[in-house]
Amino acid sequence: MNICLFSQGKQPSRAVIFDGTWQKKAVPDVYYHYADESKKLSIEKLLANPQQFQFEKSKGSAPTFWASGTPYWFRFNLQNVTYVNQDLYFQLHISLYDQTDFYIVENGKIIDRQSLSWRTPQYKRAVKHRNFIFPYTLHAKQNVMCYVKIQKEFGSIWLPITIWKKEHFDYSFFLNDYHNWGFFTGVLAFVAFFSFMLSFAFKDRVYAFYATYVFFAIGFVYTMQGYFIRFYVDGSWGVEGNKVRYAASLILLISNLAFIREYLQWNLLGNKFWWKMSSILMVILSILLFLMYLDFLAFNNYLFNLAPSAITIFYSLFFWIAPLFQVVGVLYCIKNNHNRRNSIYYMLANLPILIMAIYTILSSYELIQGNHLVEIDYFAAAFFVEIIALSILMAYRIKLVQDHNEGLLHEKAFQLQQRTEAVLEAEERERVRIARDLHDGVGQMLAAARMALGKYVSKENLQVDEITNASELLEDSIKEIREVSHNMMPGTLMKFGLSAALKQFVNKINAAGGVIVNLQIVGVKERLDERIEMMLYRIIQEITSNIIRHSGATKMSIELIQHDAELVLLVEDDGRGFDTQNLENQGIGLKNIATRVEYLSGSVIFDSALGRGTSVVVEVPLNS
Repeated sequence: MNICLFSQGKQPSRAVIFDGTWQKKAVPDVYYHYADESKKLSIEKLLANPQQFQFEKSKGSAPTFWASGTPYWFRFNLQNVTYVNQDLYFQLHISLYDQTDFYIVENGKIIDRQSLSWRTPQYKRAVKHRNFIFPYTLHAKQNVMCYVKIQKEFGSIWLPITIWKKEHFDYSFFLNDYHNWGFFTGVLAFVAFFSFMLSFAFKDRVYAFYATYVFFAIGFVYTMQGYFIRFYVDGSWGVEGNKVRYAASLILLISNLAFIREYLQWNLLGNKFWWKMSSILMVILSILLFLMYLDFLAFNNYLFNLAPSAITIFYSLFFWIAPLFQVVGVLYCIKNNHNRRNSIYYMLANLPILIMAIYTILSSYELIQGNHLVEIDYFAAAFFVEIIALSILMAYRIKLVQDHNEGLLHEKAFQLQQRTEAVLEAEERERVRIARDLHDGVGQMLAAARMALGKYVSKENLQVDEITNASELLEDSIKEIREVSHNMMPGTLMKFGLSAALKQFVNKINAAGGVIVNLQIVGVKERLDERIEMMLYRIIQEITSNIIRHSGATKMSIELIQHDAELVLLVEDDGRGFDTQNLENQGIGLKNIATRVEYLSGSVIFDSALGRGTSVVVEVPLNS
């Protein structure tokens, strides 16, 4: 590419050459400029006496100047070395200049002039675009001089110029605006929406602050890019022109401060300075935003028109202070090991934005050479990288919260398990105590009473019916107490294990009549853990008792199957069944079963319906 500029000095420089081989060309780092301190220079006066106005060589590929109302002139030479007329677009990558004039000069005569400002409605522009686009048809073998005059009341002037072939601009405009920026907007909008949802799901306001920051980041980038400029630069949103970007910047800084101090928990720092100062800084930024709106809505920009340079510098000072305060605050957290990992990640995520912001500010004050890095496309890319990185951090925060909640649930479950074990073990000990008291205490006393009564009747040779009945009642009471004592503390279970105890238990039920029980034991060849045997025996007792009392069943089956890692109990009956959807109202029997199964870290399923019997499946892990 042979791209050069023509200077106003004695030594002519090379021109921008159109040779038909390129479709888009960025004007390079050989700009020449002139600052019109008088603010009265016209193109006619400039052409009438060109030697009076010495253009200086600009620094950087995208020169940046702190204008403060001073108009800046730029010029370059353009040559068409082909024999074909070519429609070209000259694009300025900005949308909020107060006044921009574009001139085409040939042989000292003005052959084309165009003017645009942020106040120019898009429907009145030659090219309906948010940025300043100047069309011109470069004729075959034509050699012209291009002048650009830019004026801005406050802020900086930034000048990258791109020359497009018309047809390529139309294609690139569609691709860039509808695809690239659509993708950028879609990703950030999804992040903002999803973060808002997370703030409700987790009841953690840091996600709401993050969503707000992402939302205003979209607004800031779109304001800088000039999207929807036709809707807001005329004051429809309370401010106008370049101050829209100031308002967007202030809102972004406020939302960023609110997010960072919540994310890094500055309120938990031993030094309360950062939390208090962040609050003060947010209040100051809010006041500046309020004053900007008040000045426009109530005083018709009186303050800005009175001293635009001083006010601009004052506002720009806080654009420096707020990011610097955040950086120092994050470094303080790293130094004092407060949320150190999150602080480091946040600093790395913000590094692209920080570099871009510092470079833009330094170039705006002409402290360093201007460069294409200040283009909003690079700013948007930096924001995109930051948002994606912060989203990863927020996702990691979700994982930490979930891990913490799972830990609490495990701890709660463990404590509940311990309480359940304590209750069941205490209940079992109480059963053993009562069984012994009945067997060794009440049972022995009744047996002694029966023996005494028998001796007395034998000695006196009495044949009285009342005494006979009393003797039989004593005998029945002794048998009943032995039965209750055995059920509460089955000796067979203690001596021979679960299989033998179940067989004895089933034989008693079958002998009593009413319900026929079929028992099958598969794979249980050795004694199980004492707790498992006791709990399973109690579970079977409870299930059988419920069936006999409530189901009206005539048959039931009990299957106990031992696998390698678990024990499965299946109990079925042909009774009337019950509604499994209403287990809460089925009494304490089912709750006792569930509690004992939970004690064994197992699971229980009740499968039943009115009129078709009941199936109970209990699975107990053997390695728990």
